[in-house]
Amino acid sequence: MEKSKVAVLFCDSYGEDKVYSCIKSGIELLGGLDKFISKEEKVLVKPNFLSPSEADSSVVTHPSVIKAMLRLLSEQGYRQVKYGDSPGHGSCKAAAAKIGLNTENTYGARLADMNEEVKVAFPEGKTCKDFYYTKEVVEADAIIGLCKMKTHALERVTGAVKNMYGLICGYHKAAGHVKYPNDSIFARALADIHRSTPQRFHIMDGIVAMEGNGPGSGTPTSMNVLIFSADPVALDAVFCHLVYLNPLFVPTNVQGKDMGIGEYEEDKIEIILGTENGDAKIISREELQKLYGNKNFDVPRDKPRKTFLKQYSSLMTIFSRRPYIKKKDCIKCGICVEHCPVAGKAIEFKNGRKEAPVYDYKKCIRCYCCQEMCPQKAIKVRGR
Repeated sequence: MEKSKVAVLFCDSYGEDKVYSCIKSGIELLGGLDKFISKEEKVLVKPNFLSPSEADSSVVTHPSVIKAMLRLLSEQGYRQVKYGDSPGHGSCKAAAAKIGLNTENTYGARLADMNEEVKVAFPEGKTCKDFYYTKEVVEADAIIGLCKMKTHALERVTGAVKNMYGLICGYHKAAGHVKYPNDSIFARALADIHRSTPQRFHIMDGIVAMEGNGPGSGTPTSMNVLIFSADPVALDAVFCHLVYLNPLFVPTNVQGKDMGIGEYEEDKIEIILGTENGDAKIISREELQKLYGNKNFDVPRDKPRKTFLKQYSSLMTIFSRRPYIKKKDCIKCGICVEHCPVAGKAIEFKNGRKEAPVYDYKKCIRCYCCQEMCPQKAIKVRGR
């Protein structure tokens, strides 16, 4: 059986020419653009725009990575290209503007309008039978994922698999956390998104990653890599190897393999070490870790509980980690309240806006939408 190929290239800066050379070489190691996309197809390049954030914040895919991909598509004759994401907070247009993307520097690619929703039936879905995708997703023939290397409160890490949740439109992103109420069920919903959309390959921006309180409030840390694969699970598994996290501990890996979107087991992945000038060799996990690994990367490493309670959100939340507010950092903006997807709200102001919002943990489903969207990094997660 052919192994899933994952290419890893060293890249220690966001200089546009350097990033472009690495992107070009990495895709060539996978077989080249023509292997994945024909010139006649409509292409959607999907970065991580969690919220409108500065380019160097590590919250979003860096603009140098996005521009490099758009440049390569343009140079190789792809003329129907758009780029965009449906952010958890704010608009796609605002997120792009925040990192300096505009019509002058995106090589003819147009910014996608990610506001219009279309309900798409997916009867063969194993967890989801329909999705509310943005119209741009429905119209695309091919999707290229440009994910960011980050930690995640619910799934431990967010990479190629989780990045595609941004194909869901607006309100339905938050509502999905109620419909798919724990890490395993949510991971299966993500796998169905991959199964129902025309994804071709993924690139992970790990030049500067995010550790700690990710995906929106963590700490930038240099990892100095770009990672490439047509297998989103294998790509995320290699991310796990780099930070010495057991891939088996990540729900998106386990459920992704179970639902057929990729492989996380080491003996089914071929790691290719590439260079800017096109040289390449196959290396082992140990060799990769020796070159670029970070044992001190701040990510939860406790062994996941194997229990039937995983099936029952109302019981599982008793044993889950929980969000809390650092009151001294809270500016009482209310974004956490606005983004809580629970009916009746699991977090709300109790005394106008004179004090920080308060949690009702009996209602809280531990989706961590509040923590993801907090612009002040005032919401943390604690407990096992």
